[in-house]
Amino acid sequence: MAKQNKSTIFSSWYYTPDLFMAYKTAYPIFAKNSSLLVCTLLLLLQACKKHPDTPNATIKRQIDIADSLYIADKSDDAKVLLAKLRARINPADPSISLYYCQWTQYYHSNPAVMNAYADSAIAYFDYGSRKTDYPDAYFKTLLTKGDACLKAAKYILALRYYYRARDILPGTSCDNSNLASKIGGIYYDQRKYLLAARYFADSYNVLANCNEKLTQQKLFFLKQGALNNSGFSYELAGKLDSAEYYYLADLKLIKATDSLKLISKYYTDGALEIAYDNLGGLNIKKGNFTLAEEYLDKCMAISMDDRHSGVRIPPLLKLTQVYLKKGEYQKAGDALKRSKYLLDSYFSANSGSLPKWTLLYAEYLSLTGKPAEAYRYQTDYSRLKDSADNNSSDLYRLDVERELNTLQQEQSLVVLKQKNNLKKLYLLGIGVVAMLSVVIIVLAYRSLNRSRQANINAALQNSRLQASLAQVELLNTNYIRVMRVMAHDLRNPLSGIMGLTAMIREEESNLNEENRHLLKLIESTSKSSLEMINELLESGLADHNNTLETQLQDVRALLFDSVELLQFKANEKQQYIRFDSVDEEIVAPINRESIWRVFNNLIINAIKFSHEGTEISVDIVGKANTVLITVTDNGIGIPERDKDTIFEMFTPAKKTGTRGEQPFGLGLSISKKIIEAHGGRIWFKSRPDKGTVFYVELPR
Repeated sequence: MAKQNKSTIFSSWYYTPDLFMAYKTAYPIFAKNSSLLVCTLLLLLQACKKHPDTPNATIKRQIDIADSLYIADKSDDAKVLLAKLRARINPADPSISLYYCQWTQYYHSNPAVMNAYADSAIAYFDYGSRKTDYPDAYFKTLLTKGDACLKAAKYILALRYYYRARDILPGTSCDNSNLASKIGGIYYDQRKYLLAARYFADSYNVLANCNEKLTQQKLFFLKQGALNNSGFSYELAGKLDSAEYYYLADLKLIKATDSLKLISKYYTDGALEIAYDNLGGLNIKKGNFTLAEEYLDKCMAISMDDRHSGVRIPPLLKLTQVYLKKGEYQKAGDALKRSKYLLDSYFSANSGSLPKWTLLYAEYLSLTGKPAEAYRYQTDYSRLKDSADNNSSDLYRLDVERELNTLQQEQSLVVLKQKNNLKKLYLLGIGVVAMLSVVIIVLAYRSLNRSRQANINAALQNSRLQASLAQVELLNTNYIRVMRVMAHDLRNPLSGIMGLTAMIREEESNLNEENRHLLKLIESTSKSSLEMINELLESGLADHNNTLETQLQDVRALLFDSVELLQFKANEKQQYIRFDSVDEEIVAPINRESIWRVFNNLIINAIKFSHEGTEISVDIVGKANTVLITVTDNGIGIPERDKDTIFEMFTPAKKTGTRGEQPFGLGLSISKKIIEAHGGRIWFKSRPDKGTVFYVELPR
C-alpha cells in the first residue's frame, strides 16, 4: 500500500511534517484561515514549552510571527522576515537554533537543504552545557533533525534522534504527546496500525493530563487530531469497536467545542466533515450501510468552497461503496463520475485516491454487465497498488522495535560502563585500605612482641571499638524509633488532605470536570500514601521485640466478621464473597488483632486481583489439632516466575489490581510473619488467569 494520499490524510486527520505540505496544497482554505490550527498541530512543542532559561523574548516572538506567516500561506513574507532577523541574533543565543529549525519548514521538497539547516541547529548545542541549559530548544532541534532524516529516508537515524529527544523529556511533559505522535506516525507508515493506534492514544492521554498551560483552542486541535489518528489506525488494524470509540469521542469533542464557540466555524466544520467521513467508512466495514449513508450524507451536506472540492473525493468513494452494496448502480455511477472529475481536477493533491477509484470502477463495471472493461480496470488497480508498495518498501523493512531496543541497549551499555568505572574506583579504594590494614597488622604484631604495654593498649582499643559498635547499634535503634514516629505523625495530615479533598469535591458544585479529576487524583494519591505508611508501621518499622500475646478465640466468628466487613468493598466491583463453614465455634489460641490483619490482607488481595462480577470463596474447617482457612478467587493468578518471591517484603512480584489498584508488596510478607509467629503456616496454589487459593493453618 502506498503512503496515505492527500484525501485520505484529510479523512484520517493524520499529521506529519511531510503530509502537512500536501494538506496545505489540497485544502488552502484551512491553511489561509487557520494559522492557530496548523501551528498547534505542527509545533506541539512550542505550545508546551516551559523553562526558565528561555531564548531572547523579542527574537523568539519574531520567529513565531514568521511561523504564523508560513502557515497562513505567506511563505515569501516569512522568508523576508527571517532574512532580516538573522543579523540581530547573537550566535550564543538559543534563538539561533529555533531560527534554523524554522527554515527547515520551507524545504520539505529538498531533503539536502532541510538537513543542512537541521545540522546548523544541532551544531549550536555542541558547546558547553547548552543541552542542559536550554532543554526545550534542544528538544525541538532533535525532533527537527529527526524529521529531516525521515524526509531523507534515513529511518534508523531519525529514530535515534527521536530516542535522544525522549531522554530529555520530564515524565509529565506535554512534549511526550508530540514524540508519541511521531513514533506512531512511523508505525502507521509501516502499516503496523495497532502499534500506531496505541502511540496515538498515548498522545491523547498525555494531553488529557497535561499540567502545563495550554489554551482551550490549542487543546481542542491537539486532542481532536490525536483522537482521529487513534480511531483511523484502529480501523485499519481491524479493531472496529475501538475505532468507533475514538471516532465518537472525537465527534463529541467537536460538537461540544462548536456549541461553546471557542473557535471559528471554519475549523469545526472541517473537523465535522472528517469525523462524519470516518464514521461512514467504519460503518461500511461493519456492514451498517444505512447508517454509513447517513453519516456520509451529513459529510456532504457541510458547505465547502468550490475551489477546494478535492476534499469531497473520500466521502464520494465511500458513498459509491454503499450504493454498490445496495444495488443502486445509477447513484454509484454518478458518484464515480463526480469523484473522477474532482480527482482529475485536483490530482496532484489526491493521487493516492486513484487506486481506490480504479478498484471501485472495476467493481461497478462488473456489476453492470461489463466484465471485459472491469478486468482491464482491475489490472490497472493491481499495477497502481504494486507501484505504491514498491515506493515505500524501505520503510516497511525497518524493524522499529529492534532499533528502539538497540538504542536502549546502547544507553544501558553506557550506564554499565559508568558503573564499571565507579566499581574500579571502589576496588582501588578497597585495595588501598587493605594495604593499610596489612601495614597496621604488621606494626601491631611487632608492637605486641616488643612490649606488654602494647598488648594492653590493643585490648583497650578493642574495648573502645566494642563501645563504638554498641553506640552505633543504639543510634540505629533510635533512628528506627524516629522514623516510626515520623511515619505515624504523617498519617494525620494525609488523612486531613483526603477529607478536605473529598469535602471540596462533594460540596463545590461549580468545579469543572478537570478540577474534579485533579481533586480525585489528590484523594487517591493520599489514600495510597496512607496505606503505604500503615503497612510500613506494621512491618519494616514495627517493633519486633514485642511479644505476641494469644488467647483462646473463636476463629470462625473472627473470619465471618472480616467477610461481612469486606463485602462492602467487594460490592464496588460487583463481587460476592461466599462464606462456607459449619455453624459452630472453632476455637484456637490466637492474637485477635494480628489474625484479623491476616484475614483482611488475604480477602482484600482476592478482591483486588479478581475481575468484576466474580465470586470469592472463604472457608474454615476445624480439625483435631489445627484450623484450616482457605481464600479462593477466580482472578488473574500468580505467574510461575513470581511464586518463589511472593512472600518477600517489598517483593518485585507486584501487580496492579484488575481496576488499577496500587500494590505495595507488604501484605503477604506481614501475614506470613504473623502466621509463623503463631506456630502455623501459610501457602498457596495458583494458575495464571484461573485464580489463586491461599491456605492458612493454625495450631489449636
